[in-house]
Amino acid sequence: MPPFHLSGTSRALYRVFIAPTLPISSRTLQPSLFIPSSSRFLPQLQHRTKTYKKKDTARHALSDYYVFDAAIDAPVIHFIDETGNRHPFMPKDHALRHLDPKTHHLLQVTPGSRDSFDKPDPSNPPTCRIISKLDLRVRHKKKMDIASKAAKIASGGEKKQLELNWAIGENDLKHRLGKLREMLEGGKKVEVLLAPKRKGRSASSEECEAVLEKIREVVGGCKGSGETKEPEGKLGGLMTLVIQGKRVEKEKKTEE
Repeated sequence: MPPFHLSGTSRALYRVFIAPTLPISSRTLQPSLFIPSSSRFLPQLQHRTKTYKKKDTARHALSDYYVFDAAIDAPVIHFIDETGNRHPFMPKDHALRHLDPKTHHLLQVTPGSRDSFDKPDPSNPPTCRIISKLDLRVRHKKKMDIASKAAKIASGGEKKQLELNWAIGENDLKHRLGKLREMLEGGKKVEVLLAPKRKGRSASSEECEAVLEKIREVVGGCKGSGETKEPEGKLGGLMTLVIQGKRVEKEKKTEE
C-alpha cells in the first residue's frame, strides 16, 4: 500500500521502521509508487554515535604546568639549543625547526616581560630550550611526587600502624612504646590497634587501664602530639587509637 494511503499511525510506523532501511533513491520516489514488499520486513538499522574520551590525563596535565610549542605566544625568543648554546632574539618559528615535534618540545624556561597591553615585550623575550618529551614527563612526575610528599607532611604524613595486646609483657611494651615515640616525633599519624591475646591468659581491667595509661604518657611526652578523635572500641577488647605526631627538629650540638 502506498505510504500516502496509510492511516496516521501506520504512516508513523512506516517512517520509523521502513523508511530508514530504504536506499536514498527509493525515499525520493513519488508518493504514487508502491513500497517494495520485500522492504517491509527489513530490520531497522541502529546508528551509534562515536564518542571520544580523554584517556591520558597525565598527557593533558603537562600543559597545565608548562608552556611549550604553540602555547609560547612570543614571536621572538632567547633560544637554548640541545648543546646548551644560547641564541638571543631568535624567531620562534626558526627555533621550532631545530627539533622533531614527534619526540621533542620547545619549552619556555622563563616567561620574559609583558607590555602594558599584556603582549610579549620584544626587548625581553622568554627564554626557551629544547627538551625531549620523555624528559619532560619524568620532570613532571618528580614534581608531582614532591608535591604529594609535601601534602602528606602538611596533613600529618603517612599513617602508620602499631599493634599491641592488652596482656603484653613489660619488655615488649617498652619496645613498642619506643617505636610509638619515634613515629610521633617524626611527625607521623599513628593508628594504635589494641586487642586481646589470641591464646593465653586474658588481661584484667587493671592491666588494660595500665597499658592505655602508658600509651597516653608517651603521647603526652611528645610535644605537639595528641589523639585526633575519641578511641573506638572497648577496654580489654578491640580498641583503636588515632594519634597525630609532630616532627621534632633535633638540635645540632656545637663544639666548644
